[in-house]
Amino acid sequence: MTGPAEVRTADDDAVRSVVRALRSGWIVIVLIAVIFGGVALGVSAAQPAKYRATAIMYVTSGGGDAGQNAYQGPQASQQRVQSYTRLVTTDAVVGQALQTSGVPLSLDEARKAVSATASVDTVLLNIAVVEHSRSIAERLAGGIATAMTTSVARLETPSGGGQPLAKLTLVTPATSESTPVSPKPVRNVALAVLAGLVVGAVGVVIRAQTSNKVRSSADLARVTDTPVLGVIPRDDLLRRRGVIDFGEGAAPAAEAFRKLRTNLSFARVDDPPRVILVTSPSEGEGKTTVVMNLAAAIVESGRRVVIVDADLRRPQVDQRSGSVGSVGLTNWLRGDGDPHDLVQPSQVEDLWILSAGTRAPNPAELLGSTRMREVVDDLSKTFDVVIIDSPPVLPVTDAVVLSAWVDGTVIVARSGATRFVDLRDTSTQLSAAGGRLFGAVLIGTASGPSAYTYGPQKAQRSRFRRRDRGRNVTEVLR
Repeated sequence: MTGPAEVRTADDDAVRSVVRALRSGWIVIVLIAVIFGGVALGVSAAQPAKYRATAIMYVTSGGGDAGQNAYQGPQASQQRVQSYTRLVTTDAVVGQALQTSGVPLSLDEARKAVSATASVDTVLLNIAVVEHSRSIAERLAGGIATAMTTSVARLETPSGGGQPLAKLTLVTPATSESTPVSPKPVRNVALAVLAGLVVGAVGVVIRAQTSNKVRSSADLARVTDTPVLGVIPRDDLLRRRGVIDFGEGAAPAAEAFRKLRTNLSFARVDDPPRVILVTSPSEGEGKTTVVMNLAAAIVESGRRVVIVDADLRRPQVDQRSGSVGSVGLTNWLRGDGDPHDLVQPSQVEDLWILSAGTRAPNPAELLGSTRMREVVDDLSKTFDVVIIDSPPVLPVTDAVVLSAWVDGTVIVARSGATRFVDLRDTSTQLSAAGGRLFGAVLIGTASGPSAYTYGPQKAQRSRFRRRDRGRNVTEVLR
C-alpha cells in the first residue's frame, strides 16, 4: 500500500522533472514565443487599419395617459430598443442609408460593417460602423441613424393613424475615433508571445516526459541504479583541444573532471581504485574524452597515470594524445616488444600512453586472455593509476571481457544522445559479468551557473609541458 510519504516523493519527483525540463529547454520556449510574436506582428502589419464611427439614439414611447406613461413608457422603450438593434442591419434600413449617405459600398459590405447594441437598463441605442475609411464610417453611421428614425416612425404609427407609439431621437451624431480599432499590434503581439510561452513550455515538458534519451543526472541514476560520478558540461576547450589544460584555472569542464576524480576516490575509501575501465553503450558518446581528461585530472593530484587504449577496433587515444598508434597493446599481448618500450610519454607530465598497436583479427580473445591480465597487473605495479579505454558495450563484447581484469567500470553517457534502453542494457551486461560498477558519468550537458564561483585557480604545479619522447618509462620512473 502506498503511503503519504511515497506519494509526496513521487509528486516532488514529478515537479522536479518539470522544472528540469523547463530549465533545460528555456531557449526553445523563448524561441517559440519570439516566433509567435513575430508572426503576430507581421499579420498585424499586413492588415489595413479600420476605424469605428458611433451614433447614439434615444428611444421614447408615447400614447396613453400621463400616469401610465410615467411608469410604462420607460419599460416599453427598453423592450423596443432590443428589437431596434436587429432592425438596424435589415436590408430596408441599410439600403436606405446607402442611398442617403452615398457611400461606395454594396449592400452586403455595408451590412457587415454595421452593428448595434443597447445599453443595459437604458433606452439608448448605439449604432456602430467599422470601415477602412473614417469618412465612410461616419457617413454610413449617420445614414443608418437617419434611416432608423424614418423606419421606426413608420413602423410605430398605428394603422388607423395618429401619433407614433415610439420614436428615435439622435442624441450623439456619428463621430469616428482618431485611432484605429483594428489591428492592435501591441495587444496581438503580447497575446501571441504569451501563447508561445505556453505552447513552448508544454511542448518542452511533453518532449522531456516522452523522450527516450538521457538528459540529466537524475535520468542517469534512475536508469543505471548506480551513483552519478560526474556531470561534464559542454565546453569549447573540450571541443578544441580534447584534453583540458588543468593548469589554466577553474574552467567549468576542468572543475567537473576534478569532481569526477574526487568521487572516484570515494568509490572504495579503504582501497582506492587503481585500475579503472571506462566504456559507453555506443560509439561517439564521449568515453575517450572522459578517459583523457580524467587521467589528466588525476595527474594534477600528483599521481602517475597510464592510459591503455584497449579499443582495438577503433582506437582513438593515439589521435587525441599524438602518440604512435602502430605499436602498443597488441604488440605486448603477442610478445613482440618489451612492455616498458611500448609505453609512450604524453604532453602531460606523468601521463603515459599505451596505444592500441597493430590491428588484430581477434580483439575479444586477446583482451580476455591471461596475458591481458598480466599486462594490467604489470602496469598497476609501475603506475599509480591505470585507466583503460575500451570499446562500447553494445556492439561488441570486449568491454564485458575486460571488466574482469579491473577494479571497477565507469559508464559514460552523452546528454541528449544516449538512449535509456541502451544505458540499461549496458549496465545489465556489465553487472551480469560479475564486474563492479563504480558509477556513471554524463557528458555534454548544458552548462549553467555554479552555486559557488571562484576566481582563476592556479595549479600547484603545472604538468602540461612537452616531454622528451626519447626516454622510455623505465628511465623516467627509476
